[in-house]
Amino acid sequence: MKKSSSNEATLTFRTLITILRCSIFSKVFLLSLSFFTLPFYGLQAQSASLVKNTENSFDQIPVLVIVPGYENFYVDAVYTQDKMLCVNIEDLFKTLKISCNVTDKGNSMVGFIENERHSYSVDYSTKQIKSGTKTIYPKKRLIKVMGTLYLESSFFAEAFGIKLTFSYRTLSMILKSDFELPVLKFIRIGKMRSNMSGIRNEIVPDTVISRDYHLLRFGTLDWLASSTQTANTRSFNQFGLAIGTEFLSGELDMSVNFYDQQKFNTNQLNYLWRWIDNENMIVKQAQIGKLSSQTIASIYTPVIGAVIRNSPTTVRKATGDYTLSDVTEPNWTVELYINNVMVDYTTADASGLYRFKVPIVYGYTTLKLKFYGPVGEERTEERTLNVPYAVMPVNEFEYGLTGGIVQDSSYSRLGKAEFNYGVSRLLTIGGGLEYLSSISNTPFIPFATLTMQPFNKLTINAEYAHGVKTQALLNYYFLKDVLFEIDYTKYVDGQHATTVNALEERKMKLSFPLKYKKVTGFAKFDYTQLVYKTMNYNQGEMMFSTYYQQISANSSTQLYWTDPASVFASSNLSMSYRLKKGYTIRPTTQYIINTNKLLSYELTVEKYIPKGNFSITYKRNIQNDDYTVNLNLTYNLNFAKASLSSSYSGGQLCMSETAQGGLTLGGGNNYIHKSSNPAMSKGGLALYPFLDLNQNGIFDKNEHFVKLNSIRISGANAIFSEKDSIVRIPDLNAFCNYRVEFDNNDLNNIAWRFKKNRYQVLIDPNQFKRIDIPVISVGEVNGTIYLSADSLTKGIGRILLKLYKKNSKEAIAEVLSESDGYLYYLGLKPGEYIARIDAEQLKVLGLESLPVQIPFKISQSAEGDIVCDINFIIKPLTSGI
Repeated sequence: MKKSSSNEATLTFRTLITILRCSIFSKVFLLSLSFFTLPFYGLQAQSASLVKNTENSFDQIPVLVIVPGYENFYVDAVYTQDKMLCVNIEDLFKTLKISCNVTDKGNSMVGFIENERHSYSVDYSTKQIKSGTKTIYPKKRLIKVMGTLYLESSFFAEAFGIKLTFSYRTLSMILKSDFELPVLKFIRIGKMRSNMSGIRNEIVPDTVISRDYHLLRFGTLDWLASSTQTANTRSFNQFGLAIGTEFLSGELDMSVNFYDQQKFNTNQLNYLWRWIDNENMIVKQAQIGKLSSQTIASIYTPVIGAVIRNSPTTVRKATGDYTLSDVTEPNWTVELYINNVMVDYTTADASGLYRFKVPIVYGYTTLKLKFYGPVGEERTEERTLNVPYAVMPVNEFEYGLTGGIVQDSSYSRLGKAEFNYGVSRLLTIGGGLEYLSSISNTPFIPFATLTMQPFNKLTINAEYAHGVKTQALLNYYFLKDVLFEIDYTKYVDGQHATTVNALEERKMKLSFPLKYKKVTGFAKFDYTQLVYKTMNYNQGEMMFSTYYQQISANSSTQLYWTDPASVFASSNLSMSYRLKKGYTIRPTTQYIINTNKLLSYELTVEKYIPKGNFSITYKRNIQNDDYTVNLNLTYNLNFAKASLSSSYSGGQLCMSETAQGGLTLGGGNNYIHKSSNPAMSKGGLALYPFLDLNQNGIFDKNEHFVKLNSIRISGANAIFSEKDSIVRIPDLNAFCNYRVEFDNNDLNNIAWRFKKNRYQVLIDPNQFKRIDIPVISVGEVNGTIYLSADSLTKGIGRILLKLYKKNSKEAIAEVLSESDGYLYYLGLKPGEYIARIDAEQLKVLGLESLPVQIPFKISQSAEGDIVCDINFIIKPLTSGI
């Protein structure tokens, strides 16, 4: 009840302020009223004296902020006697989720806008704001009240690209930005991730732009340099260079690494040519170069060869799911991609554990994982995983052919032919033949596979490889999200195809989610047994992972034994707590249960800084009576990602420095996109918005650019150049479709329209793909419809006017007259038209129109033509009804 009363009082007070401001006595009343109500807003009676370097009195008021696409909210503001509105910077930025750290006892503020490359700082002592490469001196427009910094609202546009339009009458302001606000970005990405974008199409595009094929086009370059120094030893240096091109209509990636303490060998050179055409019926994928293929035999070195397949790279959802779990850095965000389309995301817990419920899709599938740092710095890496299931639609056939040379000591020859066929909705069969010359006794391995889905919660997979193994995998979801897995493999005694020495592998897993009030998490129980001729090796694990607000914790217990009487047991406990101002604390302990002793403990403190982060780790090994101290600094520049680290252990100091970056060429006007992330095997878009005067869809010489400040594209960020009007979108996945959307309301002229608003674009590899975006200028017509009856003539409403192209019988537009007869329509392309009142309506009303029709012409104009005086008079029929 107290909270409700407080809210009502606050609302009443805000309404009262708004009303009183319209009164001639408002200023005197507000000054008196503020004396009694200052404690209600947490101010002191003498707060006006705390505004330094200004003699103006002021009122501290709540202002309603309206952000298109987001819920309205209130922000703290100060209104001065000079009619200047100053907004609480920290309050506004934290609501918008813009990076903001207050330092120097409230005298300064640092962070970044949009991304880490655009940093800013606000210094009250020197009265200056640094934003990117600009330095702004707001002088008296930057004030400090009660230890909080306020900036005059109009300066937000110049300093941060945030336009605030304030209305004194309603005590509200509309907020628009030149970039995508983080709070809106989180909403967009959240919707994209939760909707599992890419598995289903949501919006039909206006136009589809397919691939452009080139014989040769150079586009991307990645580089890396690192050095490691250890006391009393020679330093170790590494240099890497990678080039991405389009060659013979396919993607060609080449990379080389040099190590100053090693002789150069072919393993340091990588190359792969990849061609994809999902519309081709016979071959949809082809690869030539160093391959990473899925084989029955154990191969740990690269294969130089070729692969062709008729399976598409698109995602086609089947029924069923399976669980994928692994470990990365603590608190990192992990995104799951199926055939280069993002389908889900999660956050690793305090120990770095993450898990996915992966949807089973039709056909040959590749899984890829991307990892992002915990505070938005976008440190990324990628991993490619094998898929345990092959499910096909009914009567659909897919094949794959692989051949090459293994880069082992004997240069073994490898060949594999495989197929999958959908027998029914419940059953998929497959098989093939694998050949590896290094297996002396049985180089040929025939194999067969079977996948059954009796219902969507149960998936059974079986594989038989002659002379090697027999394997069965059962995946069953019961209750709601409780998963039970059984994985059994029996190896042929004496087989040489794999490196597994055990005769059998037996695995069981049970996992389920946890939830209690606001605490969420999951539990997992694993058991593995390896059966040998003389013994059985057993391993068990029990793990619990929980989350509560800013705290995450992970507890795992491992058991190892060959004899039940001698079980070795250990336990790990990890926690993570995110503090304010970018700090994260992570303690970790390892405990030996058998001896009832603490083996080691570790403490990491991580601090986010603009464009990077800093961490310090102390680890104590009690058993060995030693310790290790690690210091790490990562910093993102505009063109590279740099890191420095040092480690001290056992009286020895080790230092390491690394820098890496990527370049993408061909973005128009000699533009080179510099990034701290790899650019090879990516693509981009260069959008050319132009005013299409002759409306032929071609960017002619006499036509000019149209400036854009906003577009919509899923899974990417657009770069709006200050030097030209080309919109560039880098870091897109090659051979994937992206949807680009434009809104007519974003154009600077009300008479302009995008010729097409929704584009579906297939990305070309290792290059910027140019797309001309025509904007057309439309005309408007206006006039009045009058009713003449009983010697009176006046405007009449709700009369339907139809607009026709000349010599056409189909109306292209309709408009109803307003209550006073006024007509207005905007959106006519240049050409000749006829305006005519709807004949059916006139017949029903017993009226006739004078004139019957009015011809008019919309002329070609950059600003849009206007045709006035489209006036009609309607009156009762002279001959009656």
